Amino acid sequence: MDVVKLTEKWAEPAGPANHIVVSSRVRHARNLERVAFPPRAGKEDLRRVSESVDRLIRGNVALTGFARIDINACSSVERSYLKESHIISPELEHGGEYRVLHLDQRRSCAIMVNEEDHLRMYCMRSGLQLMPSLEEINAIDALLGRSLSYAYSEKYGFLTTCPSNVGTGMRASVMLHLPGLVMTHQIEEIVKTIPQTGLTVRGYHGENSEFLGDFYQISNEVTLGRTEEEIVELLAKFIERLIAREEAARNVLFEKKRWQVEDMVWRSFALLSQARVMSSKEAFKLLSPIRLGIERGYLPTLTHHRFNHLIVTVQPAHLQLAEGGELGVEERGIARARFLRTTFGTLNTHN
Repeated sequence: MDVVKLTEKWAEPAGPANHIVVSSRVRHARNLERVAFPPRAGKEDLRRVSESVDRLIRGNVALTGFARIDINACSSVERSYLKESHIISPELEHGGEYRVLHLDQRRSCAIMVNEEDHLRMYCMRSGLQLMPSLEEINAIDALLGRSLSYAYSEKYGFLTTCPSNVGTGMRASVMLHLPGLVMTHQIEEIVKTIPQTGLTVRGYHGENSEFLGDFYQISNEVTLGRTEEEIVELLAKFIERLIAREEAARNVLFEKKRWQVEDMVWRSFALLSQARVMSSKEAFKLLSPIRLGIERGYLPTLTHHRFNHLIVTVQPAHLQLAEGGELGVEERGIARARFLRTTFGTLNTHN
């Protein structure tokens, strides 16, 4: 499969609270019993797992819509492209023999084979849709579990490579855009208190990644001792409170500092429509106020869905594949600025 043809179809249609919540995702980690887990597995173990999953997906009518991508056959740029699109994890990006991705036609559900665990499967939806994502991935998990014997303990639940995933093996996460809380200097206090709730906060690309463009991922930390539904409910309630705080912060900004906020939006627009060289980090920084401006109707032809696609497109691997070859840092900066000039130079505005 040509990875360049993959698009973020999960973002259509726009989900609930999409002005703040970019996406919801629920992921399950599973391992096969009596097979060494990937960090200790030999080539033969990895081959057995890969071939077992291949046969199962080919033979199951409900899963025939999944496309198979051999990660080891992808170039490093193609693997980075998949990671930038949030289709594969940074772990799978490293490549390796018998590492495989099975991806559904909507690009919203995926099964990663021989990642940190034998199986890492997830479903992702636009906006705040945690429970629908859980129900969808549970259906896929049930189909696989009928034929695959999972490593499971009556005492501890699903057994995983990392002890933090033992139990449900589930990681539910929500990607949010929180410029209001950043600009009103509330975000640091929130980030510090999140661990006390049994949740954790990560950067744009997940664990150990930096916060870019006022985007934050919040997910459950606890996987043992609670049911999947309890975990999702806990996360959803926290996110709902966070949405309320972000909306309140935005209202305060536009009531008390409207001219400063609007100036930031339009200065960002000016740079994005005129710059000749731009780094990824600067692009994220400038695009954040633009997303805030979409909500206020300043850019009527730029939807949240189109923006979500745009912020992925300006990342390094996407630019390189669009340009048809590997580019150095400076060449990427020039290509990124050219792409953004073309995009913002044709947008209708209302100011």
